[in-house]
Amino acid sequence: MLSHQTDALRPTQVRIVGTLSVIRADELIAGSAIGSRKARTLLALLAVNRRRHVQADRAIDVLWGGMPPVKALEAVATLVSRLRGVLGPDVIVGRRPAYRLGDSIRVDLEDAAWLVNRAESHAVLRTTPAAALSSARRALNILDPSDVLADEPTALWVDPARSTHRDLLRRARIGVARAALKTGDFRLAQVVTDAALEADCLDEAACRLRMMAFHATAEPAKALATYERLRAALADDLGVDPAQATRDVHLSVLRDFQPADKHHPDEWPIRTLRV
Repeated sequence: MLSHQTDALRPTQVRIVGTLSVIRADELIAGSAIGSRKARTLLALLAVNRRRHVQADRAIDVLWGGMPPVKALEAVATLVSRLRGVLGPDVIVGRRPAYRLGDSIRVDLEDAAWLVNRAESHAVLRTTPAAALSSARRALNILDPSDVLADEPTALWVDPARSTHRDLLRRARIGVARAALKTGDFRLAQVVTDAALEADCLDEAACRLRMMAFHATAEPAKALATYERLRAALADDLGVDPAQATRDVHLSVLRDFQPADKHHPDEWPIRTLRV
């Protein structure tokens, strides 16, 4: 895991966002360079279970399903040995009947989680918005736009990591948007909230931030259209109205933009709502 005192990179990182790859001593190792298909699957399984031992029986089930080889435990041990030979002896610790990644090995999804948490901590503590924006953008660069282990699209054992990825991706986008509004980068806030709402049209936090971003650039029609899409989606899918906080932002947009000459909206003042 990333140190809480420093962002200094450690030598080896297993990347599971996108397709499986490894960064070791600044070298990208991917595909067959890591090992056989089963060796890569084993490494991916260990990365998904980052802090937990994976029992050999579980690895055998993932690797061979209902048709394991006669000496399945030995086969798993052989795969572990080959991975250590390619990636270093520290990459996997343990021995039969259980293995896990070594303590010094980072996983990109775990790095992203730390960055998202740090961005949110900056927001809670009201430290410099630029610091929050930096952390959230770094997380977003890790997470967006790929899914976890795209080369294992039907593997059920990947589902927990995919769920974590979706949650972190949403939080990173919200973090970027919130910090971007505070630093005055309203267009960036619009871009990331558009992506958030594309992923989940019922995301009220993203809707509020998007309305604020359009409010700040004197584009009330777009802010109001954003609200209306959310309202309609909530009514159709859940039979509910937007939350009070969302309605409050909508009302602020309506109140702030009441120019005397309604034929010249380009002359409406730029104002900002409290994030």
